[in-house]
Amino acid sequence: MTSPIPALVTERGARRLPRLALLALCAAYLLPGVFGRDPWRNADLTAFGQMVAMAEGRTSWLAPMLGGVAGDTALLTHWLGAAFISVLSPLIDAPLAARLAFAGLLALTLVLTWATTYHLALTDAAQPLPFAFGGEADPIDYARAVADGAVLALMATLGLLRLGHETTPELAQLASTALFASRWRRHRFGAGLRAWPCCARCPCWRAAAHRRWRW
Repeated sequence: MTSPIPALVTERGARRLPRLALLALCAAYLLPGVFGRDPWRNADLTAFGQMVAMAEGRTSWLAPMLGGVAGDTALLTHWLGAAFISVLSPLIDAPLAARLAFAGLLALTLVLTWATTYHLALTDAAQPLPFAFGGEADPIDYARAVADGAVLALMATLGLLRLGHETTPELAQLASTALFASRWRRHRFGAGLRAWPCCARCPCWRAAAHRRWRW
């Protein structure tokens, strides 16, 4: 029994989205909720209060409390925010310092989503059907188009718009899920020479992988 081919995509249908436009969209999604605001109500404000108390030494890092009440939240995310407050608070306000940590988690989620989707779309099972007389999408162009679409779809998720800009454990859970998917892809299909574009400055890497990675 043959495996199904997922798509019929022409070369024109996999045209390259300008990288500057994609980066601008990501920046427009990521940055507005980081600067120029106070913590939002409910979970965002409560989490920030616990992070400040931990950073200032007013509560234990292993059993944080706020107003004498034990917090029922994930410790790792509070440690992350409290650590950023402790390091950066002499330079910037505490709310901004905490949000920078979680902005990094959101950026990491977008990067991992793009990279994981790109490599999965490069596998033989995900490639589109070749045409009898040519004109089908180039495998790398197709993978890049699918990865771009995955990042845009993730940013278009309405529920992520608020949670993605709060200092709450949900964002850390999302980043952890993206990291798990990336590691699973690496374990299942291998990393090869095209694992991360940050190696692009290496001449040896470029000589071996320039045909398999086109950002």
